[in-house]
Amino acid sequence: MPLVTAPPTANDPRRAAMALGDGCLSCIEWQHAGAPTVVFAHANGFNALTYRILFAPLGTSLHVVACDLRGHGFSTLATGADLAKNWTVFRDDMLGAIAQLSSEPVLLAGHSLGATSSLMAAAQAPKRVRSVLLIEPVLIPPLRGGGEQNASDLATRAKRRRNMFPSFEAAFSAYRGRGIFASWPDEVLADYLRGGLIETDGSLRLACAPQWEAAIFRGAPHDTAPLASAVTCPMTIIVGTRNSAASEQQLSVIRKLRPDARILVVEGASHFLPMERPDIVREELLRLAEKA
Repeated sequence: MPLVTAPPTANDPRRAAMALGDGCLSCIEWQHAGAPTVVFAHANGFNALTYRILFAPLGTSLHVVACDLRGHGFSTLATGADLAKNWTVFRDDMLGAIAQLSSEPVLLAGHSLGATSSLMAAAQAPKRVRSVLLIEPVLIPPLRGGGEQNASDLATRAKRRRNMFPSFEAAFSAYRGRGIFASWPDEVLADYLRGGLIETDGSLRLACAPQWEAAIFRGAPHDTAPLASAVTCPMTIIVGTRNSAASEQQLSVIRKLRPDARILVVEGASHFLPMERPDIVREELLRLAEKA
């Protein structure tokens, strides 16, 4: 269990776990009986609690379930380099979670790895999904185009990531204002650490092992945009203009296959759009829930 927990507030979620074959999928949940169910999957290396500030204001309108993906946060599902290939294991985990959470179709949402996994899940089981929100999905062209090199670079950096810290404060100081965390509010960074550090022999280690994070980057699928043709429900894609993971080539494919899809481009936002512009994500979640 984590050494540090977020201070309780009226908008704090409850934590639950779902058995999925070889372990448990942990999640945080804002319960709202009778409201549309949102199932959310996070980015590679992150965890569900990272998005607490994004979802907390929606707890009075939606039933939100944010999952710790396999090998992240408090989830105990098996990991291994071969499991990360093409990300199908994350698709299947999401479908397993949906089956346990609701007998009705859900609003499926995700960020980065979680967005691509959500697209794959919606294409695999379209009748289980009422609408889809993809935030900065990883959409890599079918040809090289630098995609393999980019994945290799990300994997190399992930594998070198510092894994152990003597205290929560030391971890917070090491990350604050640096690298990918430069645009993150302090409270979001604190939630990321609360949901992603586990006590081990008096120290804290990252719940997502650097080797697993690297394997996920290396296993990223190519040419997933054509899956949009199998998604029959309303779909929104939100991307930033800085370091986006969604290639224009793949977005063009989606525009042709699904001309009704809503594609929002947020000027000045980066791949970490949910941390930088949670207001836009909330607004779109509410719009999709009402439309569905």
